[in-house]
Amino acid sequence: MFEEILSATIRGATPLLLAALGEVISQRAGVLNIGIEGMMLIGAFFGMVGSFYTADFVMFAPWFGLLMAGLSGLIAAALFALCAIRLRGDQVIIGTAMTLLALGLTEVIYQRLFGVTGIAQGVPAFQQINIPLLSEIPFLGHALFSHNILVFIAFLLMPCVYFFLYHTQLGLRIRACGEHPKAIATVGTNVLRLRTMCLLFAGAMAGIAGGYLSLADVPYFTPGMTVGRGFIALAIVIFGKWHPVKACGAALLFGLGSALDARFQALGWGIPYQVWLMLPYLLCLAVLAGFVGRAEAPLALGKPYGE
Repeated sequence: MFEEILSATIRGATPLLLAALGEVISQRAGVLNIGIEGMMLIGAFFGMVGSFYTADFVMFAPWFGLLMAGLSGLIAAALFALCAIRLRGDQVIIGTAMTLLALGLTEVIYQRLFGVTGIAQGVPAFQQINIPLLSEIPFLGHALFSHNILVFIAFLLMPCVYFFLYHTQLGLRIRACGEHPKAIATVGTNVLRLRTMCLLFAGAMAGIAGGYLSLADVPYFTPGMTVGRGFIALAIVIFGKWHPVKACGAALLFGLGSALDARFQALGWGIPYQVWLMLPYLLCLAVLAGFVGRAEAPLALGKPYGE
């Protein structure tokens, strides 16, 4: 039972971690990407579409779908960058509009392509990989080393993002951009360009996180299938205090909430299943209530910058 819960925790944490790593970079640069939920949903949809229409190439299809997911998230982030960074609009309002646009757009196009009943069968998806020897370790082997490749990529990206952010010159510039943009501009850094690059990265990561949902978690798409994971990713960034490693721990905590939700439903205690479905979101509210006041955001987060 413990092994199953741990495996489900890691799988549930993966899309949250992917989205949160991108959001850490974006917010460290001073851009509050509230539209991450919409970017994840767009990524989930176009990832499924890309894989579905290349289904004749079974081995290639999921990767093409993942590429489509990342590109669609990047394009959505480019639109966000135009409105919020170049035109200096309110980042919260633009992000909210982005999410609402994604909800309506994906459902309309989905019904246009596949009808009201949707796809009759699943799309080509990433399959589970068992790492030789490691997956055979008693108790923990299967839970830690038997997943689809996107799970391994997500958790390998975490130390890469940490090293980039805290041990490279560009990472230092990004952090300075989110704290004192005028100061970093005086040494020749183009603040608008750097913020745009960080936002594009966050959008691509959100798109890939959405692609995970339709290409690895479940092999199909349903309108609104992100069900608030983008907002949970935002909470993870705050809970993790804008640090990649701490954000990973927070993602695992929320992944545990999702795993326990499924386990409690299976116990048949006679409690309405909707109560268990609320568990990850109640955990989100509890975390925000307990930590948002103590977490110190980058000083220039959400503030437009004008040269």
